[in-house]
Amino acid sequence: MFDFDAGERSSVPERLRRQIFRGSDAVAEGLISATRLRREYRRVMHGMYVPAGTAIDHGVRTLAALLWMSDAAVLTAHSAAWWYGVAYAEPTDPVMLILPRELPVKGARGIRVHVSDLADTDIQIVDALRLASPIRSAWDAATLTPPRTALTTVDGLLRRGLTTPEELHRVTEEMSGRWGVARVRTVFDLADGLSESPAESWTRWLLHQSGTPPAVLQFEVFDEWGRFVARVDFGWPDRKVALEYDGAYHADPLQQRKDRQRDEELRSLGWTVIHMTASDLRDPEHILCKLRRALAL
Repeated sequence: MFDFDAGERSSVPERLRRQIFRGSDAVAEGLISATRLRREYRRVMHGMYVPAGTAIDHGVRTLAALLWMSDAAVLTAHSAAWWYGVAYAEPTDPVMLILPRELPVKGARGIRVHVSDLADTDIQIVDALRLASPIRSAWDAATLTPPRTALTTVDGLLRRGLTTPEELHRVTEEMSGRWGVARVRTVFDLADGLSESPAESWTRWLLHQSGTPPAVLQFEVFDEWGRFVARVDFGWPDRKVALEYDGAYHADPLQQRKDRQRDEELRSLGWTVIHMTASDLRDPEHILCKLRRALAL
């Protein structure tokens, strides 16, 4: 069983209150009936349960996957990053695991297993969990997950100081000629840790794929007297073009008023300000056309 914070629900047996557990084992031990298991607990995956009402995020799913798999399993990529504090993975993202070559691999929905040998230096223990080291997690993210997901993971690891651009460069040089190194180099070259959200990393990948000239991330704009005006998500200072990603909090009326005031001041200084939202990431052609026009491409 794995401990987690599920609250102190009085109807839940003491041993099951704060744990992910295998339902069949709990029933066999007489801790709970099969009927109560179905009614009062929530299935995470593959016979693993938590008390009803528990929010099942990616972290809970990683614990369930580890309980279901071999003790030799090691979390990697975005699943390891979650436990390093880069909690960007969605509940629907597969749990990423590494297993040693000598163990049989059992496939499972919601779990992606990569068979590989790991050196001792590739493994770290965090909260009693076996995690691939940050640099190994970054490598696996770049080789095993979609590029925009990988960029989000690597950006997050950089932002938290868990790896460095120098370490990323060193690894790509050491692994030159290995499978996937070209893909790794593309992701690592783009990653810089300046993105403040997954959406900003996704936007950078979109801009890269579209051939848009590189932007300056988190660019600070000052007026002619040196007074700070704004920090924009993506800036092209030579063209005075700013691209802003508006997350959910921008829907707040007070924030909208602040955004309008800031945009007005930027425009008074000759800047073109373009806003994008999550829907533009799903269907980006309109926003890319606006950006190309603003940049005179």
